[in-house]
Amino acid sequence: MTVKNEELPMKQQTTRAIVKLSNFGYVAACIVLYLIALCILGSAVWSIVSDMLSGTYTVYNILDEVGLIVFAMAVIDVGKYLMLEEVIRKGPKSRPQSDTRKTIGKFGIIIVSALSLEGLVLTIEVAKQDISKIHYPVSVLLTATFFIMGIGVYQLLSARSETKREPQD
Repeated sequence: MTVKNEELPMKQQTTRAIVKLSNFGYVAACIVLYLIALCILGSAVWSIVSDMLSGTYTVYNILDEVGLIVFAMAVIDVGKYLMLEEVIRKGPKSRPQSDTRKTIGKFGIIIVSALSLEGLVLTIEVAKQDISKIHYPVSVLLTATFFIMGIGVYQLLSARSETKREPQD
């Protein structure tokens, strides 16, 4: 089966146009994610400052705001990952597998931190009010524990896979 000489440039032009359009979409999505994260950060800082100035702040309020800040960091990290992987470093061979493993691990740790913080705050609040409702906060903490164990298993298996692919000298 032969391809006409005129079809090949048209396919290349179409492919380039699709790549440019998708890159534009990724850049737009990253900008929106960054703006959302900045709004979350601003809101958390505003809440902390206003609580401190009014004298109504508590450790629990500050912990809630810290949870928002950690979440904002996770949103920023997702935007950074999308920008680096999908726009700047196009192509599957442009980034070593170990770098991808580290990035996924870092992102997972941010999620675990947010889950753990939320579980800790919920546990303290429930323990002060009605200890019979402790099941939900404990399940959040257990979920965070299993999540971090999953990250560890992923890192271990990924590293083993990586060493098996390296040529032996």
